[in-house]
Amino acid sequence: MFPVSHHRLFSSLWSVLADFACRAGGMPTPQTLQTQIHEQNLQVQLRDEQQRALDRVISKIRASLDLETIFRTTTKETCKLLRVERVAVYRFFENWGGEFVSDFEFAEPGWNDLGFLGQNTVWNDTYLQEHQGGRYQSNHTLVVADVYAAGLSQCHLDILAQFHIRAYATAPIFIGHKLWGVLAAYQHSQPYDWQEQQIKFLTNVATHLGFAVKQSELLAQTQQKAEELQETYERQQLLFNLVSEIRETLDLDILFKTMVRETRKILKVDRVGIFQFAPDSNYHSGQFVAEHVLPAYDSALATAVYDHCFSEKYAMQYEQGRMQVIADLDTAELQECHRRLLKLFQIKAQIITPLMKGERLWGLLCVHQCCQPRQWKETEIQFIKQLAAQFSVALGQAELVAQYRLQATELDKAMQELRQSNFKLEQLTIIDPLTQVANRRRFNEVLDKEVKHQHRTDSYLSLILFDIDYFKAYNDYHGHLAGDACLSKIAKAVQSVVKRPTDLLARYGGEEFAVILPDTNASGAIQVAREIQMAVSNLQITCDHSHEGNGVTISLGITSQIPTPDLSVETLIAEADKALYQAKEQGRNTWVLYAA
Repeated sequence: MFPVSHHRLFSSLWSVLADFACRAGGMPTPQTLQTQIHEQNLQVQLRDEQQRALDRVISKIRASLDLETIFRTTTKETCKLLRVERVAVYRFFENWGGEFVSDFEFAEPGWNDLGFLGQNTVWNDTYLQEHQGGRYQSNHTLVVADVYAAGLSQCHLDILAQFHIRAYATAPIFIGHKLWGVLAAYQHSQPYDWQEQQIKFLTNVATHLGFAVKQSELLAQTQQKAEELQETYERQQLLFNLVSEIRETLDLDILFKTMVRETRKILKVDRVGIFQFAPDSNYHSGQFVAEHVLPAYDSALATAVYDHCFSEKYAMQYEQGRMQVIADLDTAELQECHRRLLKLFQIKAQIITPLMKGERLWGLLCVHQCCQPRQWKETEIQFIKQLAAQFSVALGQAELVAQYRLQATELDKAMQELRQSNFKLEQLTIIDPLTQVANRRRFNEVLDKEVKHQHRTDSYLSLILFDIDYFKAYNDYHGHLAGDACLSKIAKAVQSVVKRPTDLLARYGGEEFAVILPDTNASGAIQVAREIQMAVSNLQITCDHSHEGNGVTISLGITSQIPTPDLSVETLIAEADKALYQAKEQGRNTWVLYAA
């Protein structure tokens, strides 16, 4: 036997001879092979890391309806994964200029306090303006490893130097077919060797950001519609109350006070007043007989007004139904005498409409904005016009029964639309948009409620957690669209099993689902789990790349117990999750009942 030192010597000698033989034969040396294998492993790890990050980003985008939260999370995740110094969002204007949006940016320490791109910085690229988005319209990315080696024009380099940009990669953000903006990754300190996987990742993130912007805009439109319907309802309700009061009383003081108070609140203006012309004054003078004004502004009540301008230039027009709508007193074309009068009452914007008594002009309904100019909506103008018409009735005109009935019908219609809008808005907050089953937020609410309820009634509560076996492999092989379709089909199939009104199927996250079964013991939950498993199997969703056969399967974890005061929602979920893990350990495509 040789000493240990001899073995080491022989080993080193053998390594040198092997290396020499490989070099002489033109083959890679063992050290070179080890280096190549190490580099390939690093590439695989990077791809896996990017895929996991993309899945995280997509999950967060789908889970939130708040655009600022989506962009902040996405830019932060993207910046850290790409290992760059800044990720920002550039939004196009209508003229194809644009700006960097400060709320939609993340920068690494050392660059985030310098404010290069972070103050809604306007950057109007003449090329993009002339070509209406340029190559981005064709969904092309732009990748520059070193701006000083890319053959850029000097004016372009000057702009990049202004923002300390040394390397960048950009991908367009589309809303449907419309180019909305650009997701940009920047390196400030040095050139950057962009890898193909990084560009693919940036492009995928930009695509899903486009979906998020579209979803957010749809939500904003729904909310705006709901607000408009609510405003319409309140205005119609005021008209309804006004007509009712006109029928019940002829006390103009009560009518006036009610109208100006409620109108100011509904329109959110600074002053609403009723101005009455002095009898036999030929419209030269008059005073405000009713008013509701914010404390910050002077009261016009009982103030005598003498205005020869009105009598000479405007009285006849108002008798014929003219309304005056001024959005900004400083820019309106007015006689100087008229302008001085309005400034006396601190008016910045106003709507004036006539109040008629029979065929004669009795006074004016005045709506004032005193704090700042205001762009009046057409619905506001029409509402004020309707108010004036009703008060003209109160002043002596015939009762407008037909108009009242029409307004009552419109009120019912507005209420119906409001209910529908509120229902749609509520659904957006509790339903998963892809699978159309309850989302994680709704699941948490219902499970918390059922734990408390079943404890009070001393009844069983069962929870099933299940997910799709090898779903990542399915997604990678068939693509995200096929993966989304698979999730939707499975959710629909399971929903046909979970039929009771008290039961709930929810998407727990990613490919994982949850089923809440109140008043159900372990044997009942096992039966439901078997039916769910059979329903998924009957779908016969094929997967050529699956690990077990050719069909998509699921694994299920079950927990069932009568809740005690010490039982928490988290504990119940953890038990079902542990059972699900055991089902996977047993080979998947099975169920396991949790046993303490």
